[in-house]
Amino acid sequence: MSEADHLSDALVGMLSRRHNGWFTPVVVAIEGLTPQQAAAIPAKGFNCIWGVINHMSYWQEFMLHKLRGEPVNSMRLEGKRNWQKIKNPGDEQAWKTDCENLFAINKELAGLVAGYSDAELDEPAAPGKPRRCQVIQGIVAHNSYHTNEIISIRHMLGLWLEQV
Repeated sequence: MSEADHLSDALVGMLSRRHNGWFTPVVVAIEGLTPQQAAAIPAKGFNCIWGVINHMSYWQEFMLHKLRGEPVNSMRLEGKRNWQKIKNPGDEQAWKTDCENLFAINKELAGLVAGYSDAELDEPAAPGKPRRCQVIQGIVAHNSYHTNEIISIRHMLGLWLEQV
């Protein structure tokens, strides 16, 4: 497996592949949540699961644009997803759409990554910036961090499924 394939596989596997060998992916961590549960904040100073999902989407889309060399309008992205207040915590369709958006952006990002050569992975993502492989590893780490946050919030809310 090439390094690009390995990184692409890690992006998707650790987020949306139910049986990836060892890591509880987001798709399992959010399974069975109602929009009200996903919007619940367990205590002052904490995030809600829905907000975490939107934050993860924001940063994956942001980095997708950066890796493509495209300018990023962070105000447009931020107004759309990054730590925004959940407007209607009872909206089942909005919760489902935001979750689907996370997985779609992740898949698109993984597709881009899979197309890189080893030489391209070793190049800076932009002049004076970290190498592409480092940026991609950072996204995997960011997703992993927030997956744990989702699991912790579920525990705090008493919503974790013991059979997982």
